[in-house]
Amino acid sequence: MTEPMDLKRLKHFEALHRLRSFARAADECGLTQSALSRSLQKLEAELGVRLFDRSTHFVQATESGEQLAPLAHDVIAAAGALAEAAETLKRPLSGVVNVGAGPYPMQPLVSDAVAAFARLYPGVRVTVTGGRREALLQGLLDRKLSLVVCDMSKFDDSVFAEEIMVSSLPPEPLVLILAADHAAAGQARPDTSLYPWALPSPSPASVDRFAEPLRRRLTLGTFPDYELDSTEACLNVVRGGSAITVAPLSLARRACASGDLVWRPLPPTSRTNDGVHLLRRRTPSAATRAFIDCLKAVAKTIAR
Repeated sequence: MTEPMDLKRLKHFEALHRLRSFARAADECGLTQSALSRSLQKLEAELGVRLFDRSTHFVQATESGEQLAPLAHDVIAAAGALAEAAETLKRPLSGVVNVGAGPYPMQPLVSDAVAAFARLYPGVRVTVTGGRREALLQGLLDRKLSLVVCDMSKFDDSVFAEEIMVSSLPPEPLVLILAADHAAAGQARPDTSLYPWALPSPSPASVDRFAEPLRRRLTLGTFPDYELDSTEACLNVVRGGSAITVAPLSLARRACASGDLVWRPLPPTSRTNDGVHLLRRRTPSAATRAFIDCLKAVAKTIAR
C-alpha cells in the first residue's frame, strides 16, 4: 500500500508553481533553497513524474506539473478546511477573523460591524485590511483573508468568479461631499467636472459613476487629482481646500455633522454595490459566520 503523501511537500510544490522562483518560494515556506529543492525531488520520486524544468535562470512547470498543480491546490485547501473545522469544534467562537474591505464599505459599514462584533464576542481577534479589490480577492484566494467586503460590479466576468462566491449587501446612495465654504456649496447640482477630486483608488467598475469629462480623464490617467488610500484621508483633503469627493450617505452624514463639510445628492444610479466574498471551497469558521451576521445587520440598519 502506498504511504500517504507529505502535505508539506505539496505546499512546497504549490508555492514554487505559483511564484516561479526558488528564492521566493523558499522564503515563503521558511526553507533554504537547497531544502526546498530536496523536498521537491522527493515529491517527484513519490509521484514518478518530473514537475519542473530547472535552469540557472528560470523555473518552468512541466506538462505534468501543470496538470497536477490544481489537484495539489485542492488537497491543500481541503486540509486547511479540515483543520479549521476541527478548531471550530474545539473553540467555536475564538481565533481570528481577517477581513478585507474596499474603501467605501470600510467606513462606517465594516468599522461599525467590528464594534458590534467586539461587544458580542470579545474573545475573537479581528484584523481589517484595506486596498484595491483585485489585491483583496487575491488575498482571499491565498487564504490570508477570511472574507472580503468590496464592490461586486462585473465580478461574474472576473478571473475570481470560479473560486469565490459573493452575496450582495443592501445598496446605499453615494453623495458628493465638499467644504461648507466651497464655491459650489450653494448649488444643488454642481458641475463636478469643474473642480479637483480626491478619491480612494477607484476600481474599473466605478468608471460609469462619473460624468463624461471625468471618464475621459480617468481613461487618460489624469483623474482623480488626489488619490488616497481611504475615504477618511479624502475627507481631510476636502476639508482643507477646493477638492470634492464622493462617499456613502452614512459616512457623509457623520462627516458633515460638525458643519465644516456639506453633502449634495448625486443621481439615483450612484449607489454602492458591495458584497461579501468568500472562498467556495472553504468552510467559514463559526467566528467568521458570526462576523458576517454582524456585518449584514449593520448593512440593513444603514440602508434604513
